[in-house]
Amino acid sequence: MRKVANTIHPFIIFRFGLTSLFLFLYALCFATDPKESKPIRIGIFTDCQYCNCPVSGVRYYSQSLAKLDSCISVFNALPLDAVFHLGDMIDHDYGSYDSIIPRFNRFRAPLNLVLGNHDYMIKTIYKSTLKSHLGMTEGYYRVDLANWRLIILDGDDLSFIAPQNKEQKKERNAMVEELYERFHLNGMPWNGGIGRKQIKWLELQLDESEQTHYNVIVFCHFPLVSSGNHNLFNNQELIDILTQYPCVKAYFCGHYHAGNYQIKNGIHFVNFKGMVDTPLNAFSVVTLTSDSILIKGYGREPDRKLVIRHSTVEKGGLSK
Repeated sequence: MRKVANTIHPFIIFRFGLTSLFLFLYALCFATDPKESKPIRIGIFTDCQYCNCPVSGVRYYSQSLAKLDSCISVFNALPLDAVFHLGDMIDHDYGSYDSIIPRFNRFRAPLNLVLGNHDYMIKTIYKSTLKSHLGMTEGYYRVDLANWRLIILDGDDLSFIAPQNKEQKKERNAMVEELYERFHLNGMPWNGGIGRKQIKWLELQLDESEQTHYNVIVFCHFPLVSSGNHNLFNNQELIDILTQYPCVKAYFCGHYHAGNYQIKNGIHFVNFKGMVDTPLNAFSVVTLTSDSILIKGYGREPDRKLVIRHSTVEKGGLSK
């Protein structure tokens, strides 16, 4: 009987080795891709607006510390990628930061701050150093988490409360004057606006996000589509910009304590409820997936399942 050789043809070995190398490199590529699509989980709360003050109407100022402690306990028990406070850490007293900042330092996940109007309702001598006191280098910036780009805007850029240079005052006054001429109610002194320099920065971030296939959520203290008189000064300009970019999936804000939700041109506008305006609590855990934004609300904040768009939107912005 003919004996079968106990060897493998060299070509077979080469082909097997080449295939294995290809599969290894393919898997390695996906395993190390920093933009790999995976669920991201963030904690969100807004308008804790602490003050050692008595209750005024629906605002339970002094209770914000206990509610904040509860929020911290829940967030720290979860594997969060980041935490965001959407503005108005205090109500009006600079000394209130002495109670807020130590608590903020207890978050295990990285804490990202959005500046609100009440954050600047302090004595003038403290306003110019507020950002450094809070550990911030800029009022607007971005945070990249996997394939999500979280863009934080500074709505106090044009303000009647935050410090302003000559150019900011000029731009702010022209913007508010036009609002009054058109009988728009968002020119109120408790609102703010986004200046030209920041607008240009935002558009650069959105252009890059579109080209590199990031999903984007924009954060700001001031709403764009709330009812009443709490919208950003140049809310319509921001809406017109955001609706040109399919990469923008949502806009998250605070300021209007009652909260609000609308979907326009595929963008989810979520106005989270203020923590100060309830004897209960109000905060959320938000999970970002490839096709949804899942909001788990605590206290008076409702649960939401928001389906994200993947198609190109029509141009032209939204109606006022």
